Amino acid sequence: MFTAELYGLQNLLAEKQGAHDVYNVVSAGSATAATFGLIMPESLKWRARNMVLGLVLGATLYFSLVWLHLKLVEKANEGNTTTKDSREMRDAKSGLRAAIDRLEENLNK
Repeated sequence: MFTAELYGLQNLLAEKQGAHDVYNVVSAGSATAATFGLIMPESLKWRARNMVLGLVLGATLYFSLVWLHLKLVEKANEGNTTTKDSREMRDAKSGLRAAIDRLEENLNK
């Protein structure tokens, strides 16, 4: 249920804003954690406290995870940006296409 809410909110925010960025993930994670805090069985005061705690912890957790993910993606894509001119950049293959070509080369050997 919470996974569906998390990804549903991410997609909704990305559709509304026209871009999939860090803020969509952080907002969806924060809202999901707040929802979890609201359904905990206690008094209204404790539910409000859990909701605020969920907002803060959800935003902190998801921001750090998304930041780490983006840094890893940047590190993985460093090899793709080493081409020298625009012609080479046009001819550069995506990661999937390059992997398929390498596999075909290895199978043909």
